[in-house]
Amino acid sequence: MILELKKDKILLVALIVLLSITVYNLKYSLNSKAIETTNVKPLKKTVIIDPGHGGEDPGAVGDQSQLKEKDINLIVGKMLKELLIEDGFDVIMTREEDGLLYEEGTKGYTNKRRQDLQKRKKIMDESEGDIVVSIHMNKFPQPQYHGAQTFFPKNSEESKKLAECIQKSLKELVDPENKREALVKDTEILILKNIKKPTVIVECGFLSNAEEEQKLSTQEYQEKLAMAIKEGIKKYYDKG
Repeated sequence: MILELKKDKILLVALIVLLSITVYNLKYSLNSKAIETTNVKPLKKTVIIDPGHGGEDPGAVGDQSQLKEKDINLIVGKMLKELLIEDGFDVIMTREEDGLLYEEGTKGYTNKRRQDLQKRKKIMDESEGDIVVSIHMNKFPQPQYHGAQTFFPKNSEESKKLAECIQKSLKELVDPENKREALVKDTEILILKNIKKPTVIVECGFLSNAEEEQKLSTQEYQEKLAMAIKEGIKKYYDKG
């Protein structure tokens, strides 16, 4: 009888120990999974940067220093690329040198320009990029207008959100006095037609305004613009 009681006690203790080990292992497993889930890095995003114009197409030209839009677009675009890569983004550029995208042997400026736009549009639509940011400079006949502004296609809420985020950053980091707002662009611009992903145009300033043209020619101001656009892109993704 005493031996049987001892056996029962031993079995009970063994059962308690086994149960404790099982509970501990289960808790450890759940905690490990929770840590793994917490440490999972978000999927890397890819930004398509489109420095407008290039080659035979200078874009807008400044009235004071003959500053060419194509050159500033490319400079700001490359600066933006480096900033985004530093922050963990992937980047696709539609161009990284001074040239238009057309087939060798293409004749005539109009044909070259048409091919260029079509090839840019193809990169935007068919590449693995998540958003498109097209860099440009503005110019009006009247010299008083100034300030960076973003544009987006109609019927695209995500493009609107991206444009608004970049516009806000441009105001905060470049020119707090800038009263411009992100606007829908309802004209027939190829890169804004039938978009496959959020797409915006960033007009970085007016080459028709003498003061702004001078600023746009400086590395310091170009860096400010690139930083503001980058921060706007980050705000867009932070909003989810």
